[in-house]
Parts: sequence; structure tokens; C-alpha cells
Amino acid sequence: MKHGVLEVPGAKLYYEVRGSGPILLMIHGGNGDAESYPITDRLSDRYTVVTYDRRGHSRSRLEDPNENYQVSAHSDDASQLLAALTDEPAYVFGCSSGAVIGLDLAIRHPEQIRMLVAHEPPIPQLLDGSDRTKGFESLENLEKQYKRSGLQALEAFAKAMGITSTAQPDRPKSRTEQLSANIDYFILSEVPGLREYSPDIGRLKASSVTVVPAGGIDSQGCLPYRYAKALADHLKTKVVHFPGNHVGCVLYPEEFAEKLDMFFRRCNNKNTKG
Repeated sequence: MKHGVLEVPGAKLYYEVRGSGPILLMIHGGNGDAESYPITDRLSDRYTVVTYDRRGHSRSRLEDPNENYQVSAHSDDASQLLAALTDEPAYVFGCSSGAVIGLDLAIRHPEQIRMLVAHEPPIPQLLDGSDRTKGFESLENLEKQYKRSGLQALEAFAKAMGITSTAQPDRPKSRTEQLSANIDYFILSEVPGLREYSPDIGRLKASSVTVVPAGGIDSQGCLPYRYAKALADHLKTKVVHFPGNHVGCVLYPEEFAEKLDMFFRRCNNKNTKG
């Protein structure tokens, strides 16, 4: 595994590179970082897997701690990271808010992507009716409850999202502090930005990028799956089911990695034949 630091406007991005083959950029969700995906080692025999700490997370500190969160700034970071590593279009996978950033990357920098798998992107603006109201309320309530009761707010949020709890491994104190700071950034900075974000679906549909809306098979009936379904409806396609729920890539890394690889290979075969 190699690692490096890339200077971008307003931050320095820490990133890690594993394996060989075509570039696969993996964009983590809220409160994660470059180490959030246990599926990386299962894919590094077929891809050059790139993970990174998004600005405001772990080792990618902001020059201005009070910087307002913008999805476009995060997708620009992803674009610059890809440009620094390859001249070829890359495969991209994003989960949760990482999927939101992946979608914005596909809208604004489509030439850099072969295929995007967007797993349950929390974009209330995509929803209609009561689902739309629930989407906004879930994010608003998370922020309000976190300000009142701290980490206890995450338990209620996870339950409402249908996220199965997982055993937390023993971590060094420094790592625990790092992840706690990420949670703080996610809820107080990222969540308000996600509520305001409205993707340009017209540009997304017109782009050359193959977008795969992905949903956890165990998420059905829960809000995260409705986000995936709404994206699929806007794109006139179907949700592709992946193992588990909103955090299926952590709960079922082996199965999740194989399903992801299957879609990327399918994209490659299609392009080869074309």
C-alpha cells in the first residue's frame, strides 16, 4: 500500500493506493475516511484501489475549520485526486454521502468516470411527497438531537435508517478521537449541506457515465432504499441490490466486493465490444 498527500484549494487530501489494474476510486460516507472500506483488499488484485480522507475528515484537515460544506468542493477534490493519478476514466464507488459526491462528480466531471455505483445516496431533493418530508426530517432531527445529546443521537438515527448495529473493534485512543471528530464534522457540517443539495438530473442523464443506483437488499422498506429507488426512477432504470443494508459493504465485504466487481467487468465488456 502506498500513500500520499495532495494539495487542493482549502485542504490537503490524504490518500491511499493499493493493488494494480484500472483505477477504482472509493468515496467514503459521513464520519468515515480512507480506512472505512474493508472491501479494498478484496478488490486490489483486480484494481488499483484508491481511498482517501475527504476534506474535514481524519488526516485531511481544512485550512479554514469554519468552511461551509459544499458537495461541489468535495467532488472537485475527487476530480483533482483522479487527475493526479490517471489520465483514464476510473471506476467510482460511493456509499451514503460518498455516493452523493460521486453523483456530483459524474455531473460536473463525467469524462473522468467509466462507471459509478451510487449506494443509497441521501438526497431528500430526489424524493416526493411524504418520503421527501421524511428525508428532510431525518437529517434535521439528527442535527438537533446531536446538539442536545451527543452520540446518543446516532443510535436513533441508525434505527430509523434500518442500519444494523455492528460490534466496534478495540481502537487506539488517537483513532477513536479521530473518528469522533469525523462524526462531529459529518453532523454539524455535512448534514446541513446534504439537505440543501439538489443534483442536476438533466445533466446526469445526458452525461456519458453509466450510473448504477444501488440499494441494500435488507434496506427495503427503509429510507436509504427509497433514496436509491428515487435515483433509479429519475434515471429510468432499476435499483441493483447489494448484500446487507446501508452499511452492507462493512457487514458483508466478500459478497459486496464480488457484486461490485461484476458490474465493473460488465461495463468494461460493454465498452470493449463497443
